[in-house]
Amino acid sequence: MINDFAQKGGAEIVYQQSADLLATLPDVDVERFDDTQFSARSTMLSRSWNVPAARALEQAMRKFRPHRLMVHNYHNLLSPSILSVIARHQRQYGYRAYHTCHDYHLVYYNPSLQYFENGRPEILPLDALRTAAAFKLRPTPKGFVHDLMTKTYWHAIRAAYRPSRVFDRILCPSDFMQEALRRAGIDNTVMLHNPSAVPTAQPPITVRGKERLNLAFVGRISPEKGLAHFLELAHATGLERIGCIGVYGEGPDRAAIEKRFASLVESRRLIFFGSRPQAQLFEEMSRFADAVVVPSVGAENAPLVIIEAAMLGMPALVHDGGSMATTADSVGNKIKFRPDPDSLKRALGELATHLSNPDRRYNVGEYLPEHYAERLAEIMRIQENPAPATRRELAAQFADNPHHAR
Repeated sequence: MINDFAQKGGAEIVYQQSADLLATLPDVDVERFDDTQFSARSTMLSRSWNVPAARALEQAMRKFRPHRLMVHNYHNLLSPSILSVIARHQRQYGYRAYHTCHDYHLVYYNPSLQYFENGRPEILPLDALRTAAAFKLRPTPKGFVHDLMTKTYWHAIRAAYRPSRVFDRILCPSDFMQEALRRAGIDNTVMLHNPSAVPTAQPPITVRGKERLNLAFVGRISPEKGLAHFLELAHATGLERIGCIGVYGEGPDRAAIEKRFASLVESRRLIFFGSRPQAQLFEEMSRFADAVVVPSVGAENAPLVIIEAAMLGMPALVHDGGSMATTADSVGNKIKFRPDPDSLKRALGELATHLSNPDRRYNVGEYLPEHYAERLAEIMRIQENPAPATRRELAAQFADNPHHAR
């Protein structure tokens, strides 16, 4: 199991869960590889091509000799240098390689599927993928030279390695992600929803006769997560129907937000609770919030906070854009809003009506950890004979997968 970091955000939680869940299966040994396995300073050069990480991975593979290899995130710290290692040793060890696509780095220059117009982030429409329009847009808020270097590097890696072909299957946590990959010409995909960190579902909470609702924001306080944008939008409505917004998390935007909305902080309409361990977080959220808010301005992929809210019996107030607009539609706990005051007012009214219904139910079966483990083992063909493949078997494996690295 391979990932950039051992601990950081949502992808790291899924990385640890996938390793833990597969390790519970009979006759399965799991080895983890992340930033705790090598020593390297994160620089622009190392993020482009991390030689120490590639060497450390090669040594780990020689020692462990894997039959299956699962990659989560790699492009932030491990860099595409590990693709060279994976492709080079694939025939030697006979392993099958898989990749969970946590963001959009395989289909666009910006892994959040964003472009910037007059300094403001916008979500790239899927129709724009593989078009001249996508190339002309700015995937970063920086200058022309940085923009050109970003695009040149992205295309150079694809010309050299065809990253999607290094893997037998690419796992998609959302329909939106799978559609993005297919529009980019990548079709060796399979759907697998990420598992909830809340192990068991609680009955939906009922809230009646409450004039103002408490909302919880959970995540990194950074520009792409949209907390500042949501607070501006809520402020424009006079915080109509909002009692308090509780923020669980830390990040670079916190100081600026505390300064900009000092009056809300002083009046306890905006509370920063800081980061919490998961068990404590879910317990505190259940006591404080009537619903969670997911205001991300990036496309996201499969924001687990929507599912975890449903598992806790709570609805989610979600920005209507990107994968957030489609993820977990079948669960039934999502209320969408557009970035204008009237839309938010309408959504808050729908949220109050939704919370007052004692008969509502949330369908979370596909997100339970046991379902994820069973489906992942099936996709990775874990129960098959793990003995090293013969040359004939390897030849058949490569023939069956036209997308395999050559």
